[in-house]
Parts: sequence; structure tokens; C-alpha cells
Amino acid sequence: MNITLTKIAPDQFTLTFDVQSIEISERDLKTLWMRIEDAVRPEDRAQREARIRAFLDRLTEANDTGIQALLRTAAHEDILVLLYSSEQDDRLKKKLYGNMSENSIKMFVEDLLFVFREGVPGYRVDDAMLRLIGTVDKMVESGILSFKPPR
Repeated sequence: MNITLTKIAPDQFTLTFDVQSIEISERDLKTLWMRIEDAVRPEDRAQREARIRAFLDRLTEANDTGIQALLRTAAHEDILVLLYSSEQDDRLKKKLYGNMSENSIKMFVEDLLFVFREGVPGYRVDDAMLRLIGTVDKMVESGILSFKPPR
């Protein structure tokens, strides 16, 4: 099978399998790549999930001003995924919501109910968490966000 990928615009590609071609966005291409990776190397999926869990656990130890800066800096959809992911972790949920205004809490809760009423696809969680991890890493490097020392 002959497979080719051609960039046709800044966020658009043509994916060709022999003679069959489809146009695909960069986001969908990344999702496809992640799903292929998961199928070919399931251990990578487990490592990614462990990294996300460690990231969420570590956020509970972040300073409040850093959390506030993260909530202002990160994309709205990424924060929604973060809040959705914190639903089973009372410490993290308290940390995140405790650093929001009442209006922000109301807005995010309404958005969560609307956007994720049928759950969140795994690829959206993965994408958002990778962006959030990158954002937090940059904030730590610049001194905006810090963590309490491990107990």
C-alpha cells in the first residue's frame, strides 16, 4: 500500500492511501497519529496516562497565584478538560475552584455541563493535558508557578 501525506494549507493536509484521498485538518491528523500510536504501542498509552495522573497530583501542591495564572493563561477548552479530569479528585477540584471567582466557577460549570454532557473523548484529554503540561512547565521555568516540596 502506498501512503502519502501532503500539506495543502497551513492547517490542512491530504492523506492518500493508494488512489483514495481525504482532506484532514492538523488536529484530526494528530488525533489519528495518537490512535495509531495507541494501537501499535499500548505501553506508550499507559505511560502517557501515568504522566497525566502525576501532573494532576502535582497540581494539588502548586501555589495559589500560579494556579490563578494557569487558569488565566491556558485555553478555555483545556481548563474545561482539567476541571473534568479533577471530578474524582477532591483535593485538585478544591484547589482549582478555590482559585476562581464565583462568576468563573459558574461559567465553567455551565460549560462543563454543555460541552461534556456525553463525556470527553480520550484524545481531547490527551491533547489538552499535553498543552497544559507544557504551559505549567513554562510557568515553572519563569517562576510564575511553584510547588510545595514533597512531604
